[in-house]
Amino acid sequence: MEELMHVDLHPSLSGGPVSIEMLGGLAQELSFPSKEYLARINRIRQEMDERNVDILLVQHPSSVMYVSGFQTFSMNNGETVILPKDDEPCLVVHAPEVGGALLHTWFGNVHSFPPNVSFESYISNLIRESGYGNATVGLEMRSPAVSAGSYKQLKEKLPDALIIDASSVLDGVRLLKSDLELEFLQKAATFTDQGMLAAINATSVGATDNEIAASAYHAMAKSGSDYLSNCVIVTAGRRSGILHSTYKRNQIKNGDPVLLEMGGCYQRYTSPLMRSVSIGEPSKAVYDVMEACLKALDNVLSTIRPGLTADEVARAGWEALNEAGSGLVSHGNFGYGVGLGYPPSWADWTGKIELGVDTVLQPGMVFHHPIALRKLGEFGVCVSETSVVTDTGVKVFGSVGREMFLK
Repeated sequence: MEELMHVDLHPSLSGGPVSIEMLGGLAQELSFPSKEYLARINRIRQEMDERNVDILLVQHPSSVMYVSGFQTFSMNNGETVILPKDDEPCLVVHAPEVGGALLHTWFGNVHSFPPNVSFESYISNLIRESGYGNATVGLEMRSPAVSAGSYKQLKEKLPDALIIDASSVLDGVRLLKSDLELEFLQKAATFTDQGMLAAINATSVGATDNEIAASAYHAMAKSGSDYLSNCVIVTAGRRSGILHSTYKRNQIKNGDPVLLEMGGCYQRYTSPLMRSVSIGEPSKAVYDVMEACLKALDNVLSTIRPGLTADEVARAGWEALNEAGSGLVSHGNFGYGVGLGYPPSWADWTGKIELGVDTVLQPGMVFHHPIALRKLGEFGVCVSETSVVTDTGVKVFGSVGREMFLK
């Protein structure tokens, strides 16, 4: 019998500490300078101290990148930042992801867990060995990355620890963007603008929604965009009246309203944008609803300023939408936090502008304002901007005109 072929597996696959030398001299690709990350760590630790959290487990994909710099398009594989209140943080990744971790992280303390060991077992051992076995452990329980099964395993493997929900620790820190983050969002907006203009130009009678989406993807990638955190949305005719519908091999017809939404991405930061196109003159119903959306967006942007609550801004938006008539569907959201995101969403879940939300606006908060109205199964129109709250009001990132485009 022939001998079985074999290869020598890389030592990182056995689990344990790994070092930058494993990259063989390949230059790192850090998204931010280390001082930016250190400032984030300091702010997170202040939040931990206020909540009496001794050690924080960061597991939501965008939060892991926000703290450590680690990124891969195959997130949700147990990657975890172990952040003690006083000691050195540690990044733990699935062994096959070691290369990406060392390429992107500023951490000097990186571990891999082998394929035959659960990440819950590995990080529990690290926590106990570090002397935190009976500490208060904060967990991002609102994150999809933290399953019920994972929580149960951590409880079993850390029986003396107090495990609490610490989702809000990262929310409060990520809510306010730094100057460098704002630069990234502005860069992403230039990619979005290119994609939107290409999609508008490609919209015509006989074109398919797939062809329009392809034009947007091509323009954004060509201009420099990373892979997107959400799909390009192109929905036309009666399908435009269905929330979250998108391209599906449908041909554009005369008289169709066409709803477009997309977001170019730079270093995982996204600046989304929505625009509407009409194939020929829109009907009076479509025109009137579009005017209400434009007025609502204008109301929102002109109302925003530091010190106001999200509720007050939402009320300004509703003043315009309430003039659009009856029988229309609105999601009631006039802004949600965006910044660093991973598929399937570019939202960073740090805040929202809706009725009843008492969040006080501060400079550095970034929102996407998705204004849309739909007559279910008949038509839909939309318009949006991504903006940052400034000392005196608001600054919009994009540059594409807001009026409904006529083709």
